[in-house]
Order: sequence, then structure tokens, then C-alpha cells
Amino acid sequence: MERLLGKNILIVIPKDYYMEAELDPVLESMQAEGATVLIASNKLKEAVGMKGGMVNPDVLIVDAIEGIVGDSYVSAAKGVRQIKGVFHGVIIIGGNGARSYLWKDKLLGLLINDRHRSHMVVAGIGSAVPCLGKAGLLQSLETTTEPGNKKAIAELEIAKAVLVDEAMTTANRIFTVRDASGIPAFLDPFIEAVAQTPLK
Repeated sequence: MERLLGKNILIVIPKDYYMEAELDPVLESMQAEGATVLIASNKLKEAVGMKGGMVNPDVLIVDAIEGIVGDSYVSAAKGVRQIKGVFHGVIIIGGNGARSYLWKDKLLGLLINDRHRSHMVVAGIGSAVPCLGKAGLLQSLETTTEPGNKKAIAELEIAKAVLVDEAMTTANRIFTVRDASGIPAFLDPFIEAVAQTPLK
């Protein structure tokens, strides 16, 4: 049974140096569950992975804030966008590019904040976990990230997250995943949480 039929998932990747071992199993699982999946990045150019993988983003992060848009059409000399649906889940993928391209992205912070406030589900994996901290979502929450990633750990301490050595943490529709090794533990609870989100 496809648990995410009718649901929309946004996977955010750094514009370069994303972690294939995080993206590939997540993308595959969401599609296998029947979700409509879009990949967002800071630019619409082919992104190169840490191990030479390549992926073409579907949307820019700025455009994803509005949800899934239909064809733009012009009315009365003003551009009008049709909104087709919202993202019920947002997953941010790590990799060496996360710190350079995603941590400081204010639009990404707005996007994940907006989705969480709208009772949707957000997740950060590996070196992308600080994005959730920068969005102000991890204060006093148990949080995990890549062990040994000093910069990520420092960012999470600034965000007042409570660091724990777990494969995955979840609280209040916010998931943090240590790295690719934590993905098997993460997928099922995340899919279940998204399946319970309100349909819009």
C-alpha cells in the first residue's frame, strides 16, 4: 500500500557536494510510497554529489516556499501563479555543500519554519541538521548530527539543541538523522508522520 499517495515531499539538496548515500535511499522510498517528490536547490543547475553523482533540481528553494505551482499565466499584466499543493514533508540532505550553501540560506529557514508551523513534517540529515537549528526549531530538543563534524556540532550548540548520540531523533514533527547510517531508522517514522499530515 502506498502510504504517501496524494502527499507532496520536498527534498532540499546543496547546489553541489550533496551526499548521494543520503539522497538516493530517501528519494527511492518516498517515490515507492506514492508521494509526489520534488528536489529543490539554490540553483537550477545540475548538482554534483560527493561521489560524482549528478541530479537536476526541479525547483529553486525560493519557488518551493509557495508550494507546488502550476503553469504560470498572466492576467491583467501581473504574473499569477496557480498553487497546486503544499509540501507535507521537507527533507534536507547533507554533504560537504550543506554548510556552504544551505546553512546560511534564509529562504530555506523560512520554508522549513512555514512548513512546521503549518503542521507538516521537517527533517535534516547529517551535515544538514544545522539548517533546522538556524530556523529556530531545535531549541531544547534532542538532536543528532554527524559525529566528528565539529562545525555542525558548534552550530547546534548555538541553536541550543540537546546533542545526543542516536541514529535518529524525532519530536513534534521534527526529525534529525545522524548520517546515511541513520536513514533506515528514519524512513518509516517519517513516512508515518507525513501520512498523518492534513491534506491541502
